[in-house]
Amino acid sequence: MKILVTGGAGFIGSHVVDAYVAAGHEVVIVDDLSTGKRENLNPKARFAELDILDPRTAELIRAERPDVVNHHAAQMDVRRSVADPVFDARVNILGTIGLLDAARQAGVRKFLFVSSGGAAYGEQEEFPAPEAHPTWPVSPYGVSKRSGELYCHFFLAEYGLPYVAFRYANVYGRARTRTARPAWSRSSAAGCLRGEPVTVNGDGKQTRDYVFVGDVARMSLLALEHDATGPVNIAPAWRPT
Repeated sequence: MKILVTGGAGFIGSHVVDAYVAAGHEVVIVDDLSTGKRENLNPKARFAELDILDPRTAELIRAERPDVVNHHAAQMDVRRSVADPVFDARVNILGTIGLLDAARQAGVRKFLFVSSGGAAYGEQEEFPAPEAHPTWPVSPYGVSKRSGELYCHFFLAEYGLPYVAFRYANVYGRARTRTARPAWSRSSAAGCLRGEPVTVNGDGKQTRDYVFVGDVARMSLLALEHDATGPVNIAPAWRPT
């Protein structure tokens, strides 16, 4: 199967590419290396250094005619989305629409879209939030990710393009490069080992869900084998305390 992965040089995307390559799939990576790293690129995958808003990306999809598009590339900084919502919308909404339209024209069989769990749901009414939970995002980033899901649904309803929207929890795992910014969990754990105090914002009752990047990559593999469409929470199993 030929799979085109946007953001395939990033932390999560590179693990997804590795899983696809290990499973024997042909992979094409599209990444502008604005946050992704060249060192993350799998040598067995073909690479095109392109922005998803660049018209050449749509041309590449139409030329390659992949079976699947796995869309990981995004503006992923919540704080930047608040400071510059227009930029966030341009990348995350217009970029996604362009990829969907190119996928439709190329006869792509499935579109995998990386959404967000907490950012899309906003202030939750119940824990854990099922996929049918109301979505009232409270950041431009959450709005743009939810908008991407809705555009995926439109392309399914109008053109018959199947999709899965992965609503990721907070993804953790080993960084591929030394220049990668450490996640809170990793930096805090290191601080604990050094006997340093750990800062927790809020009243101490806040919780966050973390999911291992290897499990996230495995879900991108499983999505190739099933016909299910719509949003899917990608998070650890929840147990009441």
